[in-house]
Amino acid sequence: MSITNKFRIFIIGAGFSVHAGMPLGAQLFELVREVIRNKYGSDNKLEGDLDWYLTYRLRCEGVPVEAPVDYEKFMSYLDLEHYLGLRGSETWSNEGNESQLIIRNGIREVIYSKLPQTPTAECIEFCQRLLPQDVVLTFNYDTLIEDTLDYLGKPYRLFPNRLKSVGLMSSVIDSEAEKSEIVISKLHGSIDWYDKMPYIKDRELASQHEHPWESRHPVFKEGSSISHTPLIDGLAEEGDPLQYVYRVDDLSQISDSQFWECTPLILSPSSSKILYANPLKSLWRGLQQAGGLNFGIGVVGYSLPHYDEYARQALYHLMRNYTEYEFDIEMMGLKKGPAKILDFNEPGSSNWQIRKNYAFMNWERCELNTSGLSIESIKWLMQ
Repeated sequence: MSITNKFRIFIIGAGFSVHAGMPLGAQLFELVREVIRNKYGSDNKLEGDLDWYLTYRLRCEGVPVEAPVDYEKFMSYLDLEHYLGLRGSETWSNEGNESQLIIRNGIREVIYSKLPQTPTAECIEFCQRLLPQDVVLTFNYDTLIEDTLDYLGKPYRLFPNRLKSVGLMSSVIDSEAEKSEIVISKLHGSIDWYDKMPYIKDRELASQHEHPWESRHPVFKEGSSISHTPLIDGLAEEGDPLQYVYRVDDLSQISDSQFWECTPLILSPSSSKILYANPLKSLWRGLQQAGGLNFGIGVVGYSLPHYDEYARQALYHLMRNYTEYEFDIEMMGLKKGPAKILDFNEPGSSNWQIRKNYAFMNWERCELNTSGLSIESIKWLMQ
């Protein structure tokens, strides 16, 4: 019997994209600061807020101003300030304060500038080995996987399910239409995603004024020439915020846009990012119940940082379901193999930190490979 589906789940973190030149952590933030300084000068809003935060950190924690910055904590500081409305009437917008919007746009510019013109050999190897109905859960903002699947001509979707019909209490999934597709679920958003809901609310508010203002949103404004398509292709359940998310086909068309005009739908690398996850919640729905009837599961380059507690909770259930529920099951010629974690450690160094972060794993049913992403390690992961 020829096996054309394995119903696998792959969890992708930032370590997957390093091989293609994508920056990590502090390096990303420093590049974002550089982009912002080049665009708005050295005396910009972000630098002012960073100085304010360093003073706050000095007085509250006694950390010297010149000490390295934990950028996740800094962005969490900004998130809480905005979410709680601590600035009062100076709160910039519902999408975020100035620095938050500047950072998200800066992330888009940095990552887009570093995307390879043609897919890397590693991405091609990974995507060629993906099978219909495999699910890729990615925490990355870049479009490496989508670009590679487009390059290979392999069908995929960026939303959970295709629907035949939408009901008041439940909907009917179009299983036949899903058979040939790979699912790419971008749990932290994407540099080419834009949420239309803030634009809709802005237009509603403008219509109530005697002299309505015009929208300057480059993607959604009337007469825009920027090509964009709904993320959900087909029917959507009422109340699903994902139905208002659109994918911009060519990001070069908005390279000159200003931060106050539009902001990509990405969750900034902050310990409080979950506060802004509402437009993406349907991507997370049901993850706690997944894994039990899958026939392969792998993690690539996701270190499960301590500040992503919500992700830990989802992955805990997913991994435990896979290794503890019917691990010896055989169905349609398929059997479960060990869960696999692919990461990178310097040769000779200990992998204790990875094992600590994934302490909830059943390590008797899990294999760890710390050689980093390569053609050979991808074959090991997906065999």
